[in-house]
Amino acid sequence: MSSAYGSIARPVSDQSLATVLPRHATLRSNANADSSTSIDATLFRISSKSELPNLSTQSYTLSAATHPSLVEAMQQVFNHEVERGDTYPQESVLDDSQFENYFFSGDAFVLLKGRYQQATAIGTRSGADQWQTDLLGFFYVKPNFPGRCSHICNGGFIVNPIHRGLGIGSILGKAFLRVVPVIGYKASMFNLVFVSNVASIKLWRRLGFQEIGRIPKAGRLRGQGGHSKLGNGGGAEDKNDNEGFVDAIQFYWDFDTMAVPAEYDA
Repeated sequence: MSSAYGSIARPVSDQSLATVLPRHATLRSNANADSSTSIDATLFRISSKSELPNLSTQSYTLSAATHPSLVEAMQQVFNHEVERGDTYPQESVLDDSQFENYFFSGDAFVLLKGRYQQATAIGTRSGADQWQTDLLGFFYVKPNFPGRCSHICNGGFIVNPIHRGLGIGSILGKAFLRVVPVIGYKASMFNLVFVSNVASIKLWRRLGFQEIGRIPKAGRLRGQGGHSKLGNGGGAEDKNDNEGFVDAIQFYWDFDTMAVPAEYDA
């Protein structure tokens, strides 16, 4: 698994994700929707393209090899976030290989609209655009450190912007807390939650994560500078308009000492 330390192996676990997946949730009603209409969602693991499905995992794992258009849709949503320049540290969009190495170097999970009992019930689609209505969000889990510290994982979360305001971030966060110990990790650490990302900070605080540190001027983000224009008249040089440095908060969860509330399964 690729990281700042090179390739890192995830912990060995004797538990199966089949005990917690597929995971079902009900989305918060959209302000414009009929409040009596609930929207179901199901969380699956999604494998890398190099991992072939097998009988022991096919109930809860979607294969990137057989659902390439879903991976393409995930890549497009992630790159949209990168282009915004205010939540993830990457400065340039990721190509196919880069996204595969970044997002699938550990375990990846995807939340889809609908209630399913088996991953095999998810049909293939011909293009990424056909997933936008049903692709709600996704996250990865991978080691934060190597070797003797690889029991601490890191996570990265994305909510499809066309589905924001439905409580998807909370659903993904609660699911993360359930799947991480099953994979074999003992703790979780989020390295860079920028203070300008108010929604994420509120979410991790609400779910009960510990704040263990603050990194001054951790990110050079768009929209955080003291001016609105660079250069004389727009154009390509305006790409990084209004950039400024912001601090980042580090959040932590120790699964040995911090119980995951039972209501997080509701």
